[in-house]
Amino acid sequence: MKNLTIGLAAICIGLWGSSASAQTASSSGFALDVNQTVTAPLTTTVTVDIGPLAQTSGSAPPDYNVSNSVASVNQTISLTGGLLPVSEQISTGLLTSNSTGTADGAQATATINNLALDIGSGSFLPSLFNISATTIQSFSQANTIGGFDASGTTTIEGLVLSGSALGALVFDGNLLVNPAPNTILFSGGGLSIILNEQILSASGITTNAINIGFTNFPIGTGLQNGNIIFAQTQASAVAGVNGAVPEPATWAMMLIGFGAVGVSMRRRKKLQGLLQAA
Repeated sequence: MKNLTIGLAAICIGLWGSSASAQTASSSGFALDVNQTVTAPLTTTVTVDIGPLAQTSGSAPPDYNVSNSVASVNQTISLTGGLLPVSEQISTGLLTSNSTGTADGAQATATINNLALDIGSGSFLPSLFNISATTIQSFSQANTIGGFDASGTTTIEGLVLSGSALGALVFDGNLLVNPAPNTILFSGGGLSIILNEQILSASGITTNAINIGFTNFPIGTGLQNGNIIFAQTQASAVAGVNGAVPEPATWAMMLIGFGAVGVSMRRRKKLQGLLQAA
């Protein structure tokens, strides 16, 4: 009976070991993504699609460390023509992103240097919207060390905004270096500006340093829809159980247990036979 108990205990230990804890984590980032459409009567719809630029991503295990960069961006796009032509100019310095991770957690950083964006109607009319900054950066992290945790931050240096679409509003960029999560800087007339936009999920977080949204925003004779996202990062981490395939050591423990049970049962049968013969 003692041997039988030992054998069953070994089997239980083996089965328990086959359900070892498993961790996974992932992260991604990009510096710039532009996705817009402009529609106007009797004209072809204009689509603006730039990026994602300097994009990185990874998933662990195994550990990873991925970096990417784009030297600069300098583009001028014609949005509308005719009597009220409108163009969009985007220029930047260095764009970078980095994604790193282990089985316990992951993080990502995305950065834009020397941004200048202008949506205007020509040299004789004021700009509809203008934004510039020396540095824009977002950071996201998620981990399962001591319990699930996810967070994000945004840093914006030298922020300047202007344009007729903003009316008479004046923004002090010095107060917006580290904006609070989901700071709505402006919303009206089909234009929205969100700083440090944070979107939480059950397993992680997405952080957009700046999200400029257009919803039927009037430009010239057309309407603009879409988004311009500066410095997006994402991180997630999941703790789970993997019991599909036991490790070699676990198989060995299970075989020892079954062997012990078999020996114990044979001895018990032999003892019963001797007692019956007596």
